[in-house]
Amino acid sequence: MLSIRPFRNEDPPRLVELWRKCRYSNPQQQTLAHLSLNQLQAQVFGLPMTDTRCVMLAVDGSEPVGYVHTALAPVGDGSQPGNTTGHICFLCAAPAYHDKKKVVAGLITAAEKYLSGCGVQEIFGGSPTPSAPFYTGFYGGGESVAVLQSDTDIVQGFLDAGYIIHQKTVWFHLDIRDYEPPAMTDVLQWMHIVTIELNETPRAKSWWEGCILANGQWVEATAYSNETSRAIARVRIRIACPDAAEDFAMYGGSWTASLMDIRVHPDFRHKGVATFLLAELLQHLIARRQIMQIDAHIAEDSIAVYALLNALNWEQKETGFIFFKPIH
Repeated sequence: MLSIRPFRNEDPPRLVELWRKCRYSNPQQQTLAHLSLNQLQAQVFGLPMTDTRCVMLAVDGSEPVGYVHTALAPVGDGSQPGNTTGHICFLCAAPAYHDKKKVVAGLITAAEKYLSGCGVQEIFGGSPTPSAPFYTGFYGGGESVAVLQSDTDIVQGFLDAGYIIHQKTVWFHLDIRDYEPPAMTDVLQWMHIVTIELNETPRAKSWWEGCILANGQWVEATAYSNETSRAIARVRIRIACPDAAEDFAMYGGSWTASLMDIRVHPDFRHKGVATFLLAELLQHLIARRQIMQIDAHIAEDSIAVYALLNALNWEQKETGFIFFKPIH
């Protein structure tokens, strides 16, 4: 019989196994990045704002068949946790289970009950930027963590539960083996205008961002104006690193990366500096000879980033949805 139960301390290996089942459910398109037990412990449960009461499992007898991870969003300035907005950060159901729709419905109901008990007034299904707390960079990669359109049972589960589509996202992918950014004259001019600084320990601008940066490996590229020495653009990526020999083998002998953030000073937008900076960062990743591919999730209405990725010949893989539902 199907039931929903709270998280137990011995559950992390079960969650990893569920993740892997969902990852390999469609051999033609792996929608989830690799996740090891060590990564789950360090980059999800090891984050400062983690509360394991936010995790619930669907079980049939003693067999886990799905899980959901919820969270409270931070206050507006990211200085502390909030209690008015909740996220259903991640939800999965075992692909082979005979009643996957029932698993999805049960997990959404349990997530809503928990978050409502915390006093939230609204819930997002999927996590909109910039307050996405968990799994950013693992579920397709990129800023916004969305429910992919191909997860039809989960998409329908949210719609059946009364959620509306708050935002559409686009998943972009780039294989950087032998990749060469296209030559663009208006972009290359920035080579003589800015100096690029690479940083693998980026500084957090708030408590919340500090939580997100904890226990991960990052590379941040910043473009500084040669004339004024001020920062005018920044690109940040997250590298998913195997933490054991067997993990490295599962990666195919290489690592993956996720484009997490692009910021350009208002005075320099739509002038090609972001394209130049991202192209230079991609060249840095290629030189490391470890990164095989990079992914990004962006909001569908992010016209500038959409155009940037297309200009650099990224491939559009799929669309996704972030759902919304008021509670009180």
